[in-house]
Amino acid sequence: MKAYVIFSSSEPMLVVTRQTIRNEAVLNQLGRVGIGKFIAREVPVTHLRDQYGRQFDVIEEAIQKGSDLRVFDFSGHRIFQNLPFSEFGSAYRRESNPVFAGSNQKPPRPAIRPNLGSVPHAGFG
Repeated sequence: MKAYVIFSSSEPMLVVTRQTIRNEAVLNQLGRVGIGKFIAREVPVTHLRDQYGRQFDVIEEAIQKGSDLRVFDFSGHRIFQNLPFSEFGSAYRRESNPVFAGSNQKPPRPAIRPNLGSVPHAGFG
């Protein structure tokens, strides 16, 4: 089992997989939810077990029952609080959007967009 922090066009997310992030089945699953271009950094599974406790046990059980990939945490704030950068492995970069097998279509855009709320930004207004 492997765990990765994925940095894409929205907030970072923490995922747990059966295989490496380079596996075609994992890449296809990410592509189906609109994540085609990203940077992933591996994090130690033992650290997740210590930091997240029972939540990790539930995800681990799902992976053992057959899931290829599970999103474990999608709160960038919580991920950065729980995982020190010194625990991050080397970066894997995925530049292109994968094409679905047997199709000439690109993956759909994500259906869920982050709610930025009152985050300050450099607007033109």
